[in-house]
Amino acid sequence: MTARLPRPDPSDKDAIRQWMKALRNSRVHGDRSVPDTPAEFAALQRKRLLESVDLPPENTGRRRLDLALTGAPTEHHIIQVSTLGPFLTNLQESVSAVAQALTGRPTNFASIPRDIREATTLSAVATFPSSFGVVIYGPPVEAAEDSLFPEHIGDLRTVLDDAVDTVLDIVDLSEGASQSNELLEEQLVPLGQRAMKHIGALTAGLTDAGVGLKVSWHTRSGQTRISQWSPAGVQRVHYLCEHSEFAQAETVTVTGWLGSASSFHGKVEIRTDSGEIIRASTDEEITSHLERYFNKRVEAEVEVTKVQSAGGRERRIYSVIRLRNLAP
Repeated sequence: MTARLPRPDPSDKDAIRQWMKALRNSRVHGDRSVPDTPAEFAALQRKRLLESVDLPPENTGRRRLDLALTGAPTEHHIIQVSTLGPFLTNLQESVSAVAQALTGRPTNFASIPRDIREATTLSAVATFPSSFGVVIYGPPVEAAEDSLFPEHIGDLRTVLDDAVDTVLDIVDLSEGASQSNELLEEQLVPLGQRAMKHIGALTAGLTDAGVGLKVSWHTRSGQTRISQWSPAGVQRVHYLCEHSEFAQAETVTVTGWLGSASSFHGKVEIRTDSGEIIRASTDEEITSHLERYFNKRVEAEVEVTKVQSAGGRERRIYSVIRLRNLAP
């Protein structure tokens, strides 16, 4: 039996080719298959690395996010810490801020509720070659003991699913062929000032480093969503975040019928007496009691924030901060 050949440095492409050539000539390398290309070698290295790490079992329902920074700065499997550290921090803050905006009233300064933080906590478990990447898991999905089908708890949609899908919607829209930013702005602006600030910081770091991003989002039922963010797409989102101006919020009182309500997402629709339909988020204290107001005539105290987007269009974000029923 031919002695096992020492593995080369993964960043030395010539050494990898020579190593694979020697393996093919010997036809023997323990009981492992021999890679024929650099891509196969990278895949094999990643598999061995993941096998050496104590990863959560896939059937626990924990979401997995495979992230790979791409572009010239990552060609030799190395990235500056000044780029990587802020990227991971800004990614976490962006996901948490988007989740908070999707589940209730977007806030500018108040702390994100602990339950949102815990539900969107991301943990890095391994790096892998072929670009510079990291495998990230979401928090454990707890199965309630009194649930009728506890084995399916992990298949239910979570706030983390909503937040990551929203971020990836932004990624995909920024990569579209259309020169118009209307759809992208429609996705970004309702998330509010805090979420746009964190997304702006995330894209600023990637833009300064000149890198893109490849994402594989593994969700429920074995589904995988793949998105690629080019430096041009990153810069497009960064520009919109940096050039959208939020005015000081004003409070107005409206009366009308509350036609739809979602206590899960903290969203309502109110048809005012003037015929206008207001789609608004709700304050946390109101969200848990929305059933009291559904399909009833109400008086709502609404916080209105005007946003001047990069393209010059003015949009409004509505948040209900007080709500009471009116006699029919």
